[in-house]
Amino acid sequence: MDLPLVLAGLDQVSWSQLHHAYGSAEDVPTLLRGLGSLEEGTADEAEQELWSSIVHQGTVYTATAPTVPFLARLIAEGVRRNALVGMLGVIAASVDEHDLPVPGAAREAVAAQLGLLLPLLADDDREVRRTTAWTVAQCRRSAGPDARAALRARWEAETDPAVRADVLTSCVLLDPDATEELCSVALAGDEPAPVQVAALLATADNGLPWNAEATAQVRALVPLERHGFGTLWQREPLPALTEALHTRGDADTAIDVVGSALGRAAALYLQGNEHARAAVTEARWSAESLARRSRTAPARLLPALLPLLHDPATAAEVIPLLRTWCRPAPEAIPALLAIARGDGEQADEALAALLHLGAPEATGLLARDLADRPRALKAAYRLATGDLRTPSQTREPGEERTPLPYDPGLLDAIRVRLTVEPSGESRSVLAGGLAATNEPVYLTGLLAAWGRQARGALPELLAALPRHPLPVSRALDSVADPQADVHVIEALQAQARQGEAAVRQAAASALHSLNGDAAPLVSVLGELLAERGNSLEHTVASAAALGETARALLPLLHTLLAEPSRSRETVPAIRAALGAAALVWQLTRDAQTVLPVIREGLAWASRPWGRATVVRAAEVARLLGPAAEPLVPDLLPLLDDPGHAPALVPVLTSVCPGADTLAGLTRTSLADRVLAAARPGSYTRSAMAVLTACAALGPAAFTDTQLDLIRALADADRRIVGAGLQDQIILDDERFRAEARKTLRTLTPAGPLRD
Repeated sequence: MDLPLVLAGLDQVSWSQLHHAYGSAEDVPTLLRGLGSLEEGTADEAEQELWSSIVHQGTVYTATAPTVPFLARLIAEGVRRNALVGMLGVIAASVDEHDLPVPGAAREAVAAQLGLLLPLLADDDREVRRTTAWTVAQCRRSAGPDARAALRARWEAETDPAVRADVLTSCVLLDPDATEELCSVALAGDEPAPVQVAALLATADNGLPWNAEATAQVRALVPLERHGFGTLWQREPLPALTEALHTRGDADTAIDVVGSALGRAAALYLQGNEHARAAVTEARWSAESLARRSRTAPARLLPALLPLLHDPATAAEVIPLLRTWCRPAPEAIPALLAIARGDGEQADEALAALLHLGAPEATGLLARDLADRPRALKAAYRLATGDLRTPSQTREPGEERTPLPYDPGLLDAIRVRLTVEPSGESRSVLAGGLAATNEPVYLTGLLAAWGRQARGALPELLAALPRHPLPVSRALDSVADPQADVHVIEALQAQARQGEAAVRQAAASALHSLNGDAAPLVSVLGELLAERGNSLEHTVASAAALGETARALLPLLHTLLAEPSRSRETVPAIRAALGAAALVWQLTRDAQTVLPVIREGLAWASRPWGRATVVRAAEVARLLGPAAEPLVPDLLPLLDDPGHAPALVPVLTSVCPGADTLAGLTRTSLADRVLAAARPGSYTRSAMAVLTACAALGPAAFTDTQLDLIRALADADRRIVGAGLQDQIILDDERFRAEARKTLRTLTPAGPLRD
């Protein structure tokens, strides 16, 4: 290889004027020359440096496109073909462009070099052929007719099943009009399994008709993963297939496909098939993924899942779904009880599931094995504190439920655990380590939820107060009787005078709740406000909970608000100031003091991660009512962002509570902006903000079409909440769904709701 000829023109590029992930790109020529080195170590290092600089974690930079022609020439000379072709594919696929002068310039640069890459579709190395087919497909519309013709020719000539599957997928991506023809051939003939999987995915992705024969083909191929595309495509075939079907509106079909796959997995397991375990894992994961998208999927898929519960080897795949799907499953309880009466982590998981399902035997089992059931203890805590609910205790999805009932046997077990010193044993999170670490919080939280019924545990709580002052103080607040338990008051008074500020605050807060003595709490909150520590936002929130009693803290709060804006450059600092502004307004009604801080919060709209701060600023502004009118010019430009509109509209309604138009905008037009924010995949808080804004606009704002959109939020199969903790998504969406129904009732009092 004549390296100087291959890299001709390299030094004519103004690399120092370009940049990559680590700054100036003046090192790129050295790296490109290093790729052509005969020293393997030098070439390895150069390749890794280029990966991390010009396409760092999929991001492309101003130096990326100028590098592409030189990479293509090196590939044509046989230098690290598979790796460098893959690098060009990642560049072409990137949607994260950093300061590119022309959007899509990096992809266009790769497309311009396809003439050097297309011959590799016939390379002797199958991996090079696979990578090249994938890379050509990443050019999408930028790839011309020559690329489509070359892929089609490769489809006619290719015999390797995996490569043939990749080529089919690439053909479909570059020429969607050919999808039906190619998929018909692939699914009707004797094509190998990888090609059939590719054709099934293309059928779902491109909206082609799906029939019972297609579902039967999926069932016969389970597990699809063994016929999958490999790492470049980054798709798990069965979940991707069902997601595509659901996204295009075929919810019933998607559920049928997953149910069929679950049935096939169970059958393979009974047969002792070598692929059975992979089939179970794949089908279960597909069921879980679909249930987080589809509201009807859990009820319909449960019957297909339950047969897997009866074998300990497959039960582990099913139990987590019983915990998180929020569905009654009485037929699962006998099998779960059998597992829960055993030992180990699976018994713990089974008991947690029994608690979620509301099984009456669960509390007794937890009491019996409390020390070895950290996950079940966490589930009991979440039930008792209202963070979860059991299906049997809910008449409508998400409706409020009663706490975990008081149980004397469990109380006795908790008292014993409170006397045990922490073992210091280190356990992984997956092995329940986090739950075990939080045991004092869960134990005391259960007692707090039971309130005075748990007074028998006061001796153990007081003994544990020095070891776990924060959770124990909160529990004593609920459990103790201030008239009969004077010794508890004395213990809390002593605790409020010693130790770290957070410890004293917890004890002082409990004292204030028990006997009304606010002096210790005001004292420690004043200390924390003066310190401006990391917990300032929490301190302000604690002060707000005092109501009128917080008036003694007003000088400190005014000092906080009077600080220059540069002192509020971090999210915790601005959020603490907004909390202080809300409290000052509630105590003084002094709008002139709080308006500048609210305006600062609204200005965070242009900052990265600033949306939550804008929402908080809007919440404070809404408290001001008509006094927030000076903020209207700051609000109006932000209304075009669907992420901001639900928080801002209630501010406008509070400024002009009886007006038909708000700042020149009709309520109906504002309803359009609010409803545009109700998107599948939302976080719970964002979704709930849409409903709050709808309620604030009132019934007169909504047309029949808009009401139908709200009705769809409650009744459609697609979940709206789709982000957050995975084990909470379904529960949070069910709560959102119930709230959407309530909101619709307020907007259409006479309008019936579908069940």
